[in-house]
Amino acid sequence: MMNNEVSPESRVWPTPLRYIVLVLLMAAMILGFYLARGSMGIILIAVVISYILTPMVRFLIRKVHMKRIFAVIISYLFLISVIVIFFVLVIPYITTQISDFLSTDWGTMVQSMDQFLEDLIRQMEVNKLDLRSVKVDLTVPLIELRKMLNGIDPDNIDVSSLFPDVQAAVQSIVSVSANVIGRIFSILIAFLTTLMTSIHLCTDGFKLKGLIVRQFPVRYRPEINELLFRIKGVWNNYFVGQIKLMLWVGGLTTIITFGLGLHWVLVLGITAGLLEVIPNIGPILAVIPAVFSAAIFGSKWIPLNNFSIVLIVVGAYILIQQLENVLIVPRVMGNALEIHPVSVILGILILSSRIGFIGALIAAPMIGLLKVVLGFIMSKLRGEDPYPELYLPKEEEAELANG
Repeated sequence: MMNNEVSPESRVWPTPLRYIVLVLLMAAMILGFYLARGSMGIILIAVVISYILTPMVRFLIRKVHMKRIFAVIISYLFLISVIVIFFVLVIPYITTQISDFLSTDWGTMVQSMDQFLEDLIRQMEVNKLDLRSVKVDLTVPLIELRKMLNGIDPDNIDVSSLFPDVQAAVQSIVSVSANVIGRIFSILIAFLTTLMTSIHLCTDGFKLKGLIVRQFPVRYRPEINELLFRIKGVWNNYFVGQIKLMLWVGGLTTIITFGLGLHWVLVLGITAGLLEVIPNIGPILAVIPAVFSAAIFGSKWIPLNNFSIVLIVVGAYILIQQLENVLIVPRVMGNALEIHPVSVILGILILSSRIGFIGALIAAPMIGLLKVVLGFIMSKLRGEDPYPELYLPKEEEAELANG
């Protein structure tokens, strides 16, 4: 027979039991992340796509007064159209550039590189490095490199010889066609899973915040709501700003390299834009293919030797970097994450080694997320209000807002 005289207070779990359940839940979450580690790439790509398209979905809902489902469909159709246009217009151009490079007169290329090294050696002989009265001759390795180049017979250079096992590889692929089909099927499933996950995030993701907030006692809900708002702000500000930054830098690099008469201008622009994902290191890596192009092929219409063109290219990339830091970044990145560059670089190294390019892409916002969450936790551990402005009287809040 049930005892109806049990008070509500007696049905509340004791504090030790609540801590035990909390620890078990955290252990279950960690185990879940561990078991799903193979699918983390798909999940992260879906989240990234959702964040990229969310501003467009929000615009269609608020300004065009469109239902959410139709706004999501139109946004994804737009994304697919951009991808198709990229593959139809850009990929063939890049393929042509690569084909032209592989069909280059290798004798001319070797001569151009030899001439560039000769000019570089001449400059270094004039300007030797002086370390406390000790003259350091940097031309020695370059002279050895020239000897190696002069030992190359351009007539015997065969690009196909670089890939001696191509025919065997093709035969192997044919013999294991079933595995290839299975691989294609797996890729298709991964693509569809990513697409459907991101669509659901765009369609119902806005409900997730309220669901999380309702799991906390009423007295904690305002600050939990503010915490989630700030986390969302970190991701939104980063991704929207990063996309704008990549487009600006990629477009500016394409225009400047075209003006300098370099080869592969579109490839150089796309490379510079994509490498903006890697703070500090990306711009340095982006200059390498431009210097290679200038050293080998020079300029199409500037009548200077290749060494001079290389110096101009390096100066142009330094100019782009300065314009990025002074003009572009403050405008397009808006609210900075305020993270030390070393922290970002370490995050990129760790996450990219685990989940590849996507890890490099999300390293900065993940560190920003940790910064926000740890700040909240540390305030609680110190017995402070993490967001005291939430509990200010209306008069003080208005005064604070007006400065």
